Amino acid sequence: MHITNIKKYPFSLFFFPVFFLSTSCVCTTHIKDLTAKNEEIKTVKLDLQHKEKMITDLLDRLSMKDQEIGKLTDEVHTAQETIEELKGDIEKLREVDVQMEEKKTEVDNRIEETITTSSPEATPRVDSKSTEGQKTE
Repeated sequence: MHITNIKKYPFSLFFFPVFFLSTSCVCTTHIKDLTAKNEEIKTVKLDLQHKEKMITDLLDRLSMKDQEIGKLTDEVHTAQETIEELKGDIEKLREVDVQMEEKKTEVDNRIEETITTSSPEATPRVDSKSTEGQKTE
C-alpha cells in the first residue's frame, strides 16, 4: 500500500525532505533572532538595573544634601538672631558711651569752674605781691 502511494506521488519524496530542511533553516534563523533579542533584553535589563541603582544613589545623596541644607538654614536663623541681639547690645553701649561722655564733660566743666574759682586766691600775682612785700622789709 505504501509503495503504491509513493508511485502515485513521486514528488512527495522530494518535497518532505526539502520542506523539513527549509523549516529547519527557518527555525534556526528564528532561533538565532530570538537568541539575539533575548541577549538585547538581558543587556537592557542590566542597563535598567544599573540606572535604577544610580537613581537610588542620587536620591540618597539628594536626601543628605537636603538634610545639610536644613541644618545650615537653622544655623543661619540662629546667626541672624545672634546678630540682632548684638545690634541691640551695640545700641545700649552707644547710649552708655554717650551718657559717659556727657558725665565726663560735666565733670570737666565742674573741675574748670572749681579751678577758676579757686584760682584768684592762688594766682601768681598774689604770690608776687607777697614776695614784693617780703623784699621791702
